[in-house]
Parts: sequence; structure tokens; C-alpha cells
Amino acid sequence: MSAQDRPRVHRDRRLWRLGTRQMIITLVLIVLINLVAYRLRLGWTGSIILCAVVAFSWPFVATWWSRRKR
Repeated sequence: MSAQDRPRVHRDRRLWRLGTRQMIITLVLIVLINLVAYRLRLGWTGSIILCAVVAFSWPFVATWWSRRKR
């Protein structure tokens, strides 16, 4: 297969920026959750529960934020 026969991979910079931003937000959220769990002396279980709460509420918050911006 020559170089001309292979499909070109299109790199979308907007998608790259979105993924990078989402990764940074996720890391910041994880650090904040762990700091809150540490301050409240919840331990390992409390940290996991807080992560689960954030994970389950994230779609609802994202939907609310999207509607708010319109």
C-alpha cells in the first residue's frame, strides 16, 4: 500500500483542546474531592463515596449548565 492509498488522519485541534480541558478539569476535581474527604476525615471510603456522588451528578450539572448558557 503506497502513501497515497492510505487515508489521511485528520487531526482536529478543537477536539484535542476539548479533551485536554476535560482531563485537566477531571484531575482538579479528583484533587478537590480528596482534599474535602481529608478535611472531613472521611478516609478512603469517604473519598470513594464523594467520587461516586460527583460522577453520578456530573451529567445533571452539565445539562443544567448547557441550558443556563442558552
